[in-house]
Amino acid sequence: MSQSTWRPDGPGSFLAPDGITAVRDRTGRLWTRGHTRWTTTGSHWIRWRTLVATHGPVADATPTKESST
Repeated sequence: MSQSTWRPDGPGSFLAPDGITAVRDRTGRLWTRGHTRWTTTGSHWIRWRTLVATHGPVADATPTKESST
């Protein structure tokens, strides 16, 4: 499976795709998903559209089944 990337002006920038639970921003920082919001620290949460607009482009960093065993 190829890695997906989302840009502020591109498709998918408004709503996080199903199944995506982690992404890396343009600086390499890992963001993880709660139910509807994203965090790097566990204490400050932002929405997907804010994450992509402010920290994008973001790339999929969701662990695959092969790498989580």
